[in-house]
Amino acid sequence: MLKARDISLKNSYQLILLFVMLSLPVIILGENIIFLLPLIIVLMFAYIFGERFILAIIIISLFTLVGEVSRTLRSLVYIFDFTFLAYYFLNRFGLDFHIYPRVPRSVIYVLLLYFSTMIISSIMSKYPFAGVGIIAQQAAFFVIVYVFYSLISSQENIKNYFTGIYLVALIIVLFSVIAFFSEGLSLIEIISSNRPRVSVITGNIEASTNFFVVAFPLTIGSFLLKKKLSKKKIEYFLIFFFCLGLVLMMSRSAILGILFSTAIVFYFLRRKRFYQLIMSLGVLALIFVFYQPLNELLTIFLRIESGMSARDYLWQMSVDMIKDHPVFGIGPGVYKYEMLNYFPYMLNDWWGRLVIYLGEISGGANLSHNFFLTLFTDMGILGIITAIALPVVYFRIGIKTIKKFKVGLIENYYLIVALFAAGSSIIFRNFFNGIGLLYVGGIQTDLPFWLIFASLIYFYQLPSIPGKNNQAND
Repeated sequence: MLKARDISLKNSYQLILLFVMLSLPVIILGENIIFLLPLIIVLMFAYIFGERFILAIIIISLFTLVGEVSRTLRSLVYIFDFTFLAYYFLNRFGLDFHIYPRVPRSVIYVLLLYFSTMIISSIMSKYPFAGVGIIAQQAAFFVIVYVFYSLISSQENIKNYFTGIYLVALIIVLFSVIAFFSEGLSLIEIISSNRPRVSVITGNIEASTNFFVVAFPLTIGSFLLKKKLSKKKIEYFLIFFFCLGLVLMMSRSAILGILFSTAIVFYFLRRKRFYQLIMSLGVLALIFVFYQPLNELLTIFLRIESGMSARDYLWQMSVDMIKDHPVFGIGPGVYKYEMLNYFPYMLNDWWGRLVIYLGEISGGANLSHNFFLTLFTDMGILGIITAIALPVVYFRIGIKTIKKFKVGLIENYYLIVALFAAGSSIIFRNFFNGIGLLYVGGIQTDLPFWLIFASLIYFYQLPSIPGKNNQAND
């Protein structure tokens, strides 16, 4: 056969070597060879689609494989992902600093203020070395963010990033549904007084629902962009799936964030729908107040009977800390040492044990459940200035970018509005949670927002594209 096909002896040896290499995994793994199939599939797609596919896989793995599954697995994922990111960055730019993508000066000033504030607060703290780890984590985090930003060369790269976010949200919902039914729970329990909250991959439900908060406005933007209903099947499916995830996890701050981002999308793209949404929410609020059956149903469904879920106690603790340390704060990383000194209840009652548990699983991070209180508590006056400066810079860049691209390609304009709405909803949500913006260098918690911000900055620094007005507000 080799002679008939005129294959040289060298090629014959290569063919034999290939057969041996393919046989080794079968010999070594035996019946466990099936676990090698996902890796083979990933490698095949990586070979076909190249860098974009690898970057999407990096995003998915960073958000799904570094939770509480395994510390060893988390370390391996970080090593492989960051190695690939470094390779792509150096392959494109090398060590020629002059060609590195520039960042707006306003963003640089905010980051300089943030790190300077952390250092000053640490020096003035009773525990000056408690924040060293946090400062190092945040520095490493922003290096990663910059690499992702620098690898954006077109809107296709941005779409690729958020395709990864979509898939993460779908994975979380899928496994949560499986966990819900595998635990013998029924749908009727969702509207019971002791309703379960189901989340997988990470025990932090607010971190999991953050992906819905990001993906939802992007889905709405894509839905509005398509004119024919027949082309909106994917968007209908995604909206249904994300709503299912919200029902299972029932994060009230996530629901508020999604309503906020949907209102922003409608305001810029469908002004009439914006007013209809506001009126509908107003009517629903009135019905909730005056129609008792609906009042009882929503009270159970939205866990209204649980009040602020101890947030009011945590806020009071932070306010008391600020009163005692108004100028420099208690210092980064010091919250776990000072927390017990400001407990508003007995350590051994239910709320006391709950807050202690939250402190343990969060690794001692600030539990203020409010981004602005967190920075004010940790870093004093400069901290609250930093907390205000970040949203101000974000809104300034976002609004300018929206105005710039309002005349031009309608696809870009819709994408920019959806991105801006997603980031705005995370900021809005941080009035009720302390994660998603600057949370001790958390990849799972903060990276989605900074991918959004990096994408907006990419468009912000592009020249506007002249063209026909897209008349998005009709």
